Amino acid sequence: MVANNWTVEQTKELFGLCAAARSKGESLSAAFVAVADKTGRSVNSVRNYYYAQAKTFELVPEVARKLGIAAADVKRERFVPFETDEIRSLVEHILIEKGRGVSVRKAIEQLADGDGKKALRYQNKYRSVLRSHRDLVESVMKDLKNRHMPCGDPYAKHSADNFARLTEYIAALDESRASKFLDLLEKLT
Repeated sequence: MVANNWTVEQTKELFGLCAAARSKGESLSAAFVAVADKTGRSVNSVRNYYYAQAKTFELVPEVARKLGIAAADVKRERFVPFETDEIRSLVEHILIEKGRGVSVRKAIEQLADGDGKKALRYQNKYRSVLRSHRDLVESVMKDLKNRHMPCGDPYAKHSADNFARLTEYIAALDESRASKFLDLLEKLT
């Protein structure tokens, strides 16, 4: 089953390039870029299509065989969900390191102990927690402060950045426009 506006030839080419890259022990990224350039699609779209088709071919190998596509040897890691205490520990470690002046990237690198896949997993989870579970992050921050531990505030940077941008904007205005802008702000508060 070939999806949307992908032709059988394009699908064969994509799987052929990916098979060649895999046989050389290379990343599939170059194959995705090459097909994206040739078809005018985004790299992410090509990647998503490849993995969706690979799953289809895995579930229904006759489809791949009928299309003349060699079965894709897609190696997927088993999904391992984070445990609640593991999430809390991750957030705590990163906030402590941020409080010590260490970057988030460096803190994650320490936790992952040089394992790139683990680092990516931690990074994605940390970003997700910041975005979707502010209550948990604030709970960890409060706990760290109560224990007199160093603690970075991942939300403070955004406020400081916005304040700096606002200050730059106002400074760039001429006196008349700055006065009008400040009058407007005063009315809003």
